[in-house]
Amino acid sequence: MKPMSNTDNSKEKKVTKIAFTTGEPAGVGPDLALSLITRPREETIVFFADPEVISARALAIGQQVKIIELRDTSQAIKVPPGYMQLVASTCPNPNCVGTPNPENSPYVLKCLDKAVDSCASGKLDAMVTGPINKEIINNAGIPFTGHTEYIAERLNAPLPVMMLTSDTLRVVLLTTHIPLSKVPDHINRRKIVDVVEIVHRELITKFGIQNPRIQICGLNPHAGEGGHLGQEEESIIKPALKELSAKDIIANGPVSADSAFTSEARKEYDAIVAMYHDQGLVALKTIGFGSSVNLTLGLPIIRSSVDHGTALDIAGSGNVDSGSAEAALELAINISKIS
Repeated sequence: MKPMSNTDNSKEKKVTKIAFTTGEPAGVGPDLALSLITRPREETIVFFADPEVISARALAIGQQVKIIELRDTSQAIKVPPGYMQLVASTCPNPNCVGTPNPENSPYVLKCLDKAVDSCASGKLDAMVTGPINKEIINNAGIPFTGHTEYIAERLNAPLPVMMLTSDTLRVVLLTTHIPLSKVPDHINRRKIVDVVEIVHRELITKFGIQNPRIQICGLNPHAGEGGHLGQEEESIIKPALKELSAKDIIANGPVSADSAFTSEARKEYDAIVAMYHDQGLVALKTIGFGSSVNLTLGLPIIRSSVDHGTALDIAGSGNVDSGSAEAALELAINISKIS
């Protein structure tokens, strides 16, 4: 999952500084944070959490941690294993392992805001987000559709694009967290063109792919069967692909989603654009769950995330797989060295 690097080795090596938000305090985010400080690292990680949440979780899993609270992320330095540099926010209910509390929702978002602002200001090079619970945040009376949309709004980014990537597959979602019944209303020619242009550009800038090949799924079964199973392919998707072709962007389709993710089909493209959430992510998570990464394109900062949820049932158990967190961190570091 490493993008190609074009860094100049003759220059003084810059220490990469990464923000990590621990997300929902009742979930596995604090466990993941603790897993990331167990070995020496070339990069510097700055965590955003309540020290009480971290200390309580460390006690639960029997791990020693020495917390260094930072007033400002510009103070971050390289630290040995077992130390956690942390920008503190207060969690109203820090001892909530396994049981989310809506009262903690403002704390979750405050940590996220601080991390985003540190990256936007250039003090940190990229951010990795731990899992959150969208339902609990909404239950607190805070309208929230997801990390992707929230970060984009804070940064005034008009079109965030959600990509999940593993070692063998990159999936982009044209629509994200909306009800399935509303998907057709959110698909139009302009959006397809704009999303694919972003994907094309960032496959070049973030992954070092000079001539990206992008596959586009149809919306309907069998990509509409020439209009017999739906008109969106004929009236919306094909005209968008024609416009993209005129811009010298390689975008093929629309293809039937039921055959687009086979091992042979995946050899023909660098990324695939799915029309809606589960159309793309069922395949991605079947192939690479636990080691894939959620990457937001179309932002002025680098943001990656784990590919899983809060896993409340195993939080604080000492049996949390940190594979996706490590992969998200690695991708954020590698992209920051290219960008």
